[in-house]
Formats: sequence, structure tokens, C-alpha cells
Amino acid sequence: MPYHWSKFPSSVDLVSKSKGRAGLCLHLSAHNSLTSQGFVQFIAITSIMMLIPIFAFLGHVFLWILMGTLGLALATIWVALKASWRKGKVFEVLEVWSDHVELKRTNPNGSVQKWTANPYWTEINVIEKDGPVPNYLTLRGGGRTVEIGSFLSEDERPILAKDLHNVFTTAAQSS
Repeated sequence: MPYHWSKFPSSVDLVSKSKGRAGLCLHLSAHNSLTSQGFVQFIAITSIMMLIPIFAFLGHVFLWILMGTLGLALATIWVALKASWRKGKVFEVLEVWSDHVELKRTNPNGSVQKWTANPYWTEINVIEKDGPVPNYLTLRGGGRTVEIGSFLSEDERPILAKDLHNVFTTAAQSS
């Protein structure tokens, strides 16, 4: 899964924010199936395969048209994969204390968005069908509603909601 807890949620003792570091930390990141090595291999294999039809036209004027077209196609694939990669560079960190919860989202452009609330008053909502995506997961507290795990699959969001519910319940009982 593209999220993991710093410790197993049920085995942690949460303390007040004024007393120390967060007892529990959740890291969420977008899944990127193409590694940098995979990107290089894909571009190399694609360019080699694009060379095959060029050999049939050696010595013909049509060679230059074909080379230009295949070069443009390769450049388009390169740009599209790089844009997809850049868009996938989003991650979220949720820190939980017994009396405080803080969500930090780092966007692909480097900007950081923060949200804080008290776990006792934080509401976890999963909007199954009427949200922007199936199983839309939001947290409400501190006077705001924020989305969490927007890049997770529709199957992962309800599982995360259960984990968050258990953690916030434990935090509320610890304070």
C-alpha cells in the first residue's frame, strides 16, 4: 500500500503535543510504478524498436519524414512520462498526539498545505458514491474539511478510514 504507519497503531502510547514528539506518524505517497531505471529502459527499448522501420527506407527521401515522425513520437512519450512522474510527487504526513493531529501535504510544485485539529473532535467521512471519486475520504475538524489520500485507490481509502478511526479513538482515550 502507498501508506505506512511509523509504528503499529494499536501498540503506541500517545502523549500530549506539549510533552514531546508525535506518538504516531502516517506517511502517504502516490504509487509510481515506473522507477527511474525503468524509465531509461523503456525509452531505450522504444527508440531501438523505432529504428527498425527506418532501416527499410535507407537511401530514400521518405526516411527523413519517418525519422521526424518517430522522433516526435518518442519526444511526446518522454514529455508525457515526465509530466506523469512530476504529478506523482505528492505526499502527505499525518502526525497524531493525544490532544492534537496535524496533516501536512506537499504538492508536486513544492507548496505545503497544513491542517490541524483535536483528534477527539475530528470526524472521518467516507463518501461512497456522491464524492468526486468513489470512497472519497475527508477529515473534518478545526473548522475545516480536508481530503486525505486523494491518490489512494478506491479500495484503500475505506481501509485507511478504519485505521484513522481506531487511531483517533485511541488518541481521545489517551488525553
